[in-house]
Amino acid sequence: MSKRTTIFKILIFGSFIIGAVLIGILTFLYPTIPTKWNGDPYVVELVDLQNQAELLENELIVITGGFNDYNYDQSIDVLTIDLRDDLRDINIQLKFFNWSNHDKYNSFEIRKGVSYSVKGVSLINSKGYVLGLDIVQINSSITNILSLIGLGVLIPFIFLYFRIDIKKAKLIRRSGKKSKGGIINA
Repeated sequence: MSKRTTIFKILIFGSFIIGAVLIGILTFLYPTIPTKWNGDPYVVELVDLQNQAELLENELIVITGGFNDYNYDQSIDVLTIDLRDDLRDINIQLKFFNWSNHDKYNSFEIRKGVSYSVKGVSLINSKGYVLGLDIVQINSSITNILSLIGLGVLIPFIFLYFRIDIKKAKLIRRSGKKSKGGIINA
C-alpha cells in the first residue's frame, strides 16, 4: 500500500469523525422541532417539552425514558413522576389523576432505573406538568437476552470465514480451495 492511499484513508476517516462530532454538537445546541404525522402523538424528549412548550401545549405526546423519582398521594389519588435531565437542568412532572381507577393500577409496579413509555397531554405552559394517560414498561432484559443470543451466533460465523493473525493483530480471510484457473476437462 502506498503512502498516498494511506493518507487518503486517514483523511476520509478523519473527515467522518469530525463530521460526526460536528453533527452531535449541533444537535445538542439546536435540537430538532417535534413533528406530528397523520394525527399520531408527538414523540418528544425532555428538552422538547421545555423548548417547544408553546407548540406542544394541549397536544398528545409520547415520552420514553427512565424515572428519577415518583410519589403516589392516596389522599388525592394522584401519581406524580419526576423526569429530570441533569445535563440541561430540566425537571418535568408527569401526573396521573385517579390512579387507583387506571387500568394499570393493580398490575403495574413503578421502579426507578427502568425505562417506560408514557402517553399524555402536555400542559407545561398552563399548569406546569404533563397529564398522563397511559404508561408502558419497556422490558429491556428480553432485548438484552436476545442480543446476547445473536452475539453468540454471530461470533462463530465470523470465525468460520476469518482467522486471527495474532502477530499482526488483524482478521485474515480463510481461503478455500485455490482455483488453478482455466477450463476443467471432464
